[in-house]
Amino acid sequence: MKKKLCVVTGSRAEYDLLKPIIKKINNEKRFNLTVIVTGSHLLKKFGFTYKKIIEDQIKIKKKVNILGKNDDALAICSSISKGIIKFAKILKKNKYDFIIVLGDRYEILSFVISASFFNIPVIHFSGGEITSGSIDDSIRHAITKFSKFHFVSNEKYKQRVIQLGENPKNVFNVGSTGPENIRKEKLLNRSKLENQIKFKFKQKNFLVTYHPVTYEKDYGIKNLRILLKVLSKFNNSGIIFTMPNSDIKNNYFFSEIKKFVKKNKNSKYYISLGRKKYYSCIKFSDVIIGNSSSGIIEVPSFKKPTLNLGIRQKGRIQSKSVLNCNHITEKKLYSLIKKSLSLKIKNISKKAKNPFEKKNTSNQVIKILKKIIKVRDN
Repeated sequence: MKKKLCVVTGSRAEYDLLKPIIKKINNEKRFNLTVIVTGSHLLKKFGFTYKKIIEDQIKIKKKVNILGKNDDALAICSSISKGIIKFAKILKKNKYDFIIVLGDRYEILSFVISASFFNIPVIHFSGGEITSGSIDDSIRHAITKFSKFHFVSNEKYKQRVIQLGENPKNVFNVGSTGPENIRKEKLLNRSKLENQIKFKFKQKNFLVTYHPVTYEKDYGIKNLRILLKVLSKFNNSGIIFTMPNSDIKNNYFFSEIKKFVKKNKNSKYYISLGRKKYYSCIKFSDVIIGNSSSGIIEVPSFKKPTLNLGIRQKGRIQSKSVLNCNHITEKKLYSLIKKSLSLKIKNISKKAKNPFEKKNTSNQVIKILKKIIKVRDN
């Protein structure tokens, strides 16, 4: 009998990390995989990123739309409650043996809650991490407590999951699939990339991703304004923005970035680049700026510096290639951008190791999955 596995994905970033796992599960004869998409994948505002999954020749079984147009706390709570109900109806009709999820998004939490009440074992990736400036931190730990098995990205995170009360035998340090994706992706050359994204790179270039900060009183709006003001001083540099995710106040962030790009012709924004173009942009950027987890988990594998802003990623393990600007002022931020462009930081980044990188992550995951299923069958 094939084991019925169900993977749920709600965002572009989380899907990219799950993709190699999904591909390998699909190649296993013992597994029957269902892929469900939800969250920002299904909204035009975020680029209908579910289409990227189809392009990757991954079959989508269900589309569960739970997000509305508003971006306030009530709207987020409404999305979670819709998710619990809609996912429960799917789980009632389908007898899955295991649920697979990754990360810390509220859309995923709603699915995990439903799965727990149907007594379906949850396999969670990327637990144990700390991002104390964001509500994602609490959501991640909640998902951990609802989960039975845990694939973590660092030994320190393995110990934290165990400290949360999880069975040590069910916690596996396999690294992150992000660095593995980078090694396997065939990146575009500069001319092809420029042609595809319709952007001409300058002598110096910045790749910027700045998300709302849910544990800041103003959700990071003040710091966003400072960031944009400082970036406007680098009018001879190329500036590429990738747009924020579906957190509270994301509409405001979208609006301010669009205004900036309209005024500053050396910049351009993209709702969704896709993995190949995003990684290629990192390759041809001098520094990655913002508060995205990608700057911490993936960028160090490119041997590029990351300038991490504010408290959103506070507590996460970091490579020596990451510079931090916790308390953002114009003067400090301008100085740190200049510093990140220096030869000294460039050389440090070239030598720095990525603490999230391990060999054969996805292969290790499949081996462990087979063992988990074999043990439960017995």
